[in-house]
Amino acid sequence: MVTNEIYDYLQTEKGVIELYKKFEKCFKVIDDLSDTFLKGDLLDENELALALDKSTGAYSKLCPIANAIESYMERHLHNDEHKCYGKLDKIRPQDVSVAKAKARSGVSDIRDYLSDFKSYLLASQQNILSAQSRLKRLVVESGAKRIARHGEISTDDSSPSQKAWDE
Repeated sequence: MVTNEIYDYLQTEKGVIELYKKFEKCFKVIDDLSDTFLKGDLLDENELALALDKSTGAYSKLCPIANAIESYMERHLHNDEHKCYGKLDKIRPQDVSVAKAKARSGVSDIRDYLSDFKSYLLASQQNILSAQSRLKRLVVESGAKRIARHGEISTDDSSPSQKAWDE
């Protein structure tokens, strides 16, 4: 989804709600993975790799959306302030405060949903970091125990790869 499509969604009255509903599947994936990490149910490399892929996919899907929503919100905020200033003959300090308050109230719904998108982005980042660190730990531990990727233990100390390391 490109920025213009997101702006089109946000232009409508219920646009931000529709956009949120469109990405509920991504939110559910992040929630499910977070629950899995919370329970500590990830045991092997394949499950961790899948969690890493899903988290990365969710992050890459939500990041441009959140950035576009933020950009739209900032532009809308600025434009509303500018409209308020345009109606005034002379701008006084209290007028600035009123203009900013009106502009903020105009984007309050968008700001609420944007915080949800950003929260899920942060959760996805944490899932990615957790999966990466657990994968690294598993790989290092299996290497130290001389366990192959599929759980097999090498009993042959004279394997060609071992000889290459000893030389």
